[in-house]
Amino acid sequence: MNYSVNSEKKLSLAATIMAISALLCAGTNSVLAQNETDFKIKEFGIKDGKPWLSVEGKAGASTPQNASQIFAYAFVTDKGIFAATSHGVEDSSEVTNDTEWHSHGVTLDDKNCVSKLNEDGDAEVTDTVSISNTNATKLDKVMTAQLGINNADASVCVEKVFDSKP
Repeated sequence: MNYSVNSEKKLSLAATIMAISALLCAGTNSVLAQNETDFKIKEFGIKDGKPWLSVEGKAGASTPQNASQIFAYAFVTDKGIFAATSHGVEDSSEVTNDTEWHSHGVTLDDKNCVSKLNEDGDAEVTDTVSISNTNATKLDKVMTAQLGINNADASVCVEKVFDSKP
């Protein structure tokens, strides 16, 4: 299922996750998350088409505190950008409550805002964060980020990058 930036689904957590991927390209800010160690990347890799990362804290333990925030663990691969996200706006068929971690395929524009969003991949958040069903063979970058929803125009853009690794 694909959504354009101008659709109502743009407000979804999935869109926010894509914006987080944009932050991966933009750089890193030293902004504290709910618990900074939950977003501090320790190790990362790809195995059998499944990009993964581990963090110093507890993966997935911190979730957004309001509906305009989106937290994401993002993976830039040879098959596109995939993100495991948590947000308050319901948009995914992968989980019953979108504050639960789930995945999206994301495309960002030149302003690090989500321009396309889909439900590609399947998120697994345990001791590590991984995305299955990506068909990826190469992992270029990983990052953790916060995206925000602009109430004025419903755009979803990367606001903060917690950590990023090449």
